Amino acid sequence: MSTLRGANKFSYQAHSMTHDFQSLDLLACYSSKWAGRIISYGTASLLAPQRLRLGPSHIAIICKHRDVPIWVESTTLCSHSCVILNRPVKGVQAHTPITRIQDYTQSGGHVDLYRLSRIDQLSNEESVLLSRILIRHFIAEQISYDMGGALLSGTRLFKRTRLLPKADLNELFCSELVAAVLMRLGRLNRANPTRYNPACLLRQLVREGTFQFEQEFPAKQSRLA
Repeated sequence: MSTLRGANKFSYQAHSMTHDFQSLDLLACYSSKWAGRIISYGTASLLAPQRLRLGPSHIAIICKHRDVPIWVESTTLCSHSCVILNRPVKGVQAHTPITRIQDYTQSGGHVDLYRLSRIDQLSNEESVLLSRILIRHFIAEQISYDMGGALLSGTRLFKRTRLLPKADLNELFCSELVAAVLMRLGRLNRANPTRYNPACLLRQLVREGTFQFEQEFPAKQSRLA
C-alpha cells in the first residue's frame, strides 16, 4: 500500500511570494555554511557560464500538487516536515518554496531560479507526469539519500571513468534526482544521473539552451547593517 494513503491529508497555507513558480523550475541553492561553501568552491570552474562559475551546493525542483507549487529535493539537512508525508524525512521530500528559500536567504545564502526556455516548456500532460514521478514514486516510496553517489559526483576524474557506480533510483542525492527526472521528460540526454553534481548539471542545461536564469532570491540584509 502506498505510503501516501497512511499520511495525513495534505494541507498547508500557500505562502505568498512575488514569483509565480512553474513546473520543472530548478532552484540552485548557495549556502553560507562551511559544508555548502566547500561544495561550491570544490566544483567551481572559470570556463562555466558567468553566473555558474561558482557552482551551487544544492539543487531542487518544482512540481505541482493540487495546483500548488511545491519544492522537491533529496537531502538529509532539512528539519522541516515534508508537506506530503507530514514528518521530517531523510531523502526525497517536499516543502513550500518560500520555506526553503528563506532557510537559505535568512542565513546569508541565496537561491537562483532557472526556468525552461520557451520551446522546452512542459505540456499539461508532462506537468502531470512530473508530479506523478516525484510524489507517487520518489516521495511515497520513501527514496533515501545517496551519500556515496553525492561524494563521487564531486570528483572531476573518477566520475568520468567506468568505475562510477551504475544508477540506483532507490537512493538519490539532489542533482541525481533532478537529472533522472529531466531524462525521463526528455530535457536531458539519457546517461548515468549519478555523474551530475549540481554545478555540472546546471552548466550543461544552460549551455545547451534548455534552461536559463530567471530570478535571484538574495540573502536578507542584516538588521544591524
